[in-house]
Amino acid sequence: METAHAAYVLLFLFAVSLLRLRRRGASAAKSRASTAHCPHPSPVLGNTLEFVRNRRRFFDWYADQLRAAPTGAIEAWGPFGAGHAVTTASPADVDHLLRAGFASYAKGDSFRCATAELIGDGLFAADGRLWSLQRKVASYAFSSRSLRRFSDDVLQVHLQRRLLPFLDAAAAGGAAVDLQDALRRFAFDAICHVAFGVESSALVDRRHEALFAAFDAALEISFRRALTPSTWVLRLTKLLDVGKSRRLREAVDVIDDYAMSVVESKEARRRNGLEDGDADLLSRFTAAMDEEDAGELGAMFPTPEAKRQLLRDVVVSFVLAGKDTTSSALTWFFWLLAANPRCERRAHEEAASRGGGDGDGRGMHYLHAAITEAMRLYPPVPFNGRVAVADDVLPSGAAVRAGWYANYSAYAMGRMETLWGKDCMEFVPERWLGAGGEFVPVDAARYPVFHAGPRVCLGKEMAYVQMKTVAAAVLRRYRLDVVAPAVSMEAPPAYEMTATMKMKGGLWVRLKRREESAD
Repeated sequence: METAHAAYVLLFLFAVSLLRLRRRGASAAKSRASTAHCPHPSPVLGNTLEFVRNRRRFFDWYADQLRAAPTGAIEAWGPFGAGHAVTTASPADVDHLLRAGFASYAKGDSFRCATAELIGDGLFAADGRLWSLQRKVASYAFSSRSLRRFSDDVLQVHLQRRLLPFLDAAAAGGAAVDLQDALRRFAFDAICHVAFGVESSALVDRRHEALFAAFDAALEISFRRALTPSTWVLRLTKLLDVGKSRRLREAVDVIDDYAMSVVESKEARRRNGLEDGDADLLSRFTAAMDEEDAGELGAMFPTPEAKRQLLRDVVVSFVLAGKDTTSSALTWFFWLLAANPRCERRAHEEAASRGGGDGDGRGMHYLHAAITEAMRLYPPVPFNGRVAVADDVLPSGAAVRAGWYANYSAYAMGRMETLWGKDCMEFVPERWLGAGGEFVPVDAARYPVFHAGPRVCLGKEMAYVQMKTVAAAVLRRYRLDVVAPAVSMEAPPAYEMTATMKMKGGLWVRLKRREESAD
């Protein structure tokens, strides 16, 4: 009897499962009839097999599919319809997502859940009033006055005392150096100095090795979680503290130690009256958290522990924003110059003609164009998106259901012939120059490297100043011989599958001082 009963139960569960799959399939078919093109779908697994096959070239796979899509938008989903996403490369769609239809989309609970352990309630995961209050506080740290201080003080200190001496030593020794790693360490020092008032020297002080490794591991795991729907396997690994869940926890423990030490140092300086000069980013957030201030942001975090946790999230968020974005852009920029000697000669001539002045790169239109062109092909953040809070229809005609992801691929958009012409796969800085040689920007919806609309990157101008200052200084001073990866536009280097477009394996170069370089 018991055996028969168990058989009936199993039969019943099997029938229910089939019914649910049929209903889901019918629902999905109905949805697909009015939504974007969906490549290679499976009735049960969705696009999972294609995701797995192309996991090492994820951004290129999306670019291929978006180029083939009639409207420039595609729909994809995971097993049993989970993780539905509409991804677009249409400027009209991007304008709608980031500007015209901004209120219809949010970062969403799924993204917050995927990144909670790493960035918590920080600006880049926040929505609604929490986001707007944080953005207002942060905006004061990116004022014109702060930009001048960054250019005149912070950048010059780290450039003249750290990066250039490090590269001089490498040039004198003749050994190959990983330029990507050097640029990441330089960017880390710069963001910690300007945002938190912390002076460090990650280029020569290797005590940060564990911290860098922790950031890399935590960002990679969090990014992959954000791309895939949550499953019982993930919840189980979290519960058992095994696999990638354990790796993430261990990495975040290292990050927490550093971030909280920065917060504690800032609090101590405030208590002892040692804060002087212009308030940096962390000082502004610390003031907003001050119990005596009774501000709205502080009121959202009523206990001292909660306030300090938000300050920790601020530190982590801005280290991530400053450490890998500009260094990624410059890494690809130098590789592209090596692959295009004509462009390298022109960029060097412009930098050399300016001497050591104009630290912020003003007037260097070709250099500005070349860096912008490098980010067109290799945007620091290649893939971005939000979640629909209600049913919507994009200008391309793609329907986005409530709860679905709505993404755009800046990487794919930079490779669209419809947007950039037949030479879209070539490195052509001149496409950004007007008849008089002046830099001519395009609308952010066509070039969303710095996002657009209310969430446009606050640090855009600061990033350009940093990239142009470093690029000009390096070009004036050195000739770069790329050792690895190979220099060929037909066979570009691989990238790492993470939130920022890091060159896989780094950019190994030998440097030689130019005879005409000063000092």
